[in-house]
Amino acid sequence: MRNYISTLTKPLTVLSVLLAAFPAISQDQLNELGRLFTDASQREKLEAVRHGAYVEDANQKSSVSSVTVNGIMMRSDGENVIWVNGRSSLDGNPVSGINIYPESVDDNTFRLPIRVDGKPVRIKPGQSWSDSTDSVKDGY
Repeated sequence: MRNYISTLTKPLTVLSVLLAAFPAISQDQLNELGRLFTDASQREKLEAVRHGAYVEDANQKSSVSSVTVNGIMMRSDGENVIWVNGRSSLDGNPVSGINIYPESVDDNTFRLPIRVDGKPVRIKPGQSWSDSTDSVKDGY
C-alpha cells in the first residue's frame, strides 16, 4: 500500500507544478495579443448606445427606400411594441432613418405616425410605404 501511494505522489507533484506554471504562460501570451475586440472609441460608442445617449452623425444619414409595418402589440401597461421592417421597437427605433412613436398609435384605426428621414408618414399594420411612389399600399 505504501509503495502504491509513493508511486502516485511523484506524478501528482509533477502535474501540480506544471499546472501552476500554465496560467503564467497563458497570461503572457494574452498580453501579447492586446485588446481583441474593441478599441477605446468603440467602447465609448457602445456605452453611449447602451445608455441611450448616442446620436448618429449627420454624415451617416441613411436613406430608407421602403417601410413595412409588420405588426403592433397594444399592451395594457401602455408601452406598445411595433414591428417595422421585421424588427421590434422594444429597444428604441429598430431601423436607422425611421422614427417610431409607439405611444401615439390611434386606438380606433391603429394608424401609426412615423417619420422616414424626417418626412411624416401615417401607416397601419400590414401596409407598406415606398419612397419612390411616396404612397402607402396594403400588403394583400
